[in-house]
Amino acid sequence: MDKKEILEKCRKENLLWDEGKIDARNKGRQWGVVGFIFLCVLVMTYNLLRGLDNQLPLAFFLGYLACEAFGQYGARRERVTFITAILATLGTLVALAAYVMETLP
Repeated sequence: MDKKEILEKCRKENLLWDEGKIDARNKGRQWGVVGFIFLCVLVMTYNLLRGLDNQLPLAFFLGYLACEAFGQYGARRERVTFITAILATLGTLVALAAYVMETLP
């Protein structure tokens, strides 16, 4: 086999795990995280300045952290990531409960 045949075979076998696509997804995800955190901080700051409650934006933020931590724990099995996931999940549930209790008539 020559070099071109080997490269072509590798491309066909690794369509889902193309390093370029994975790198592009990771970079996109990183900027998405930055944008999400910035938006959460912006909304929470506005709510604080206006005297509004922050339970819902906090629930979204902690829910995101919990999901990301569970995903990382599934891949790496690190204890600190599991603890982060559990604490973020508990925080999400508390924030959601507070939001529901605040908004119920």
